[in-house]
Amino acid sequence: MSGVYVLAETLRQLFDAKQYRVADWFIDHCGRGQLEELVQAHGTAIAMRIDYVVKRRLQRRSTSESAGDLVEALPYVLNLWCREGRRSAVRYVLKELDEPEVDALARRPDLDSEVVSMLREFRVNYT
Repeated sequence: MSGVYVLAETLRQLFDAKQYRVADWFIDHCGRGQLEELVQAHGTAIAMRIDYVVKRRLQRRSTSESAGDLVEALPYVLNLWCREGRRSAVRYVLKELDEPEVDALARRPDLDSEVVSMLREFRVNYT
């Protein structure tokens, strides 16, 4: 269930920063099941605009089309935010990760070294 909160927070940060193209890319690279869970989850407070965009992107996607996983798509967004100096956005998203997601993300070779250093803070909380 943590993935839903990570997805919701990432999209919230993207929409707040008016990074709509990146949000579209991110949605397209997340798994269909994760996105469906997001729009059906009652515990995530997502804006109506985000809900609308996610539902439209899901309608366009064929059911056989398999997209990647949240942890596969997240480095692109986190690295972008580091380059832009949006470290608080990175921290908000990292805070939503559970321990297996933190470990999986930490193993990503394409993750910016600054994000890796922030991840260490969150890994300490789980040990």
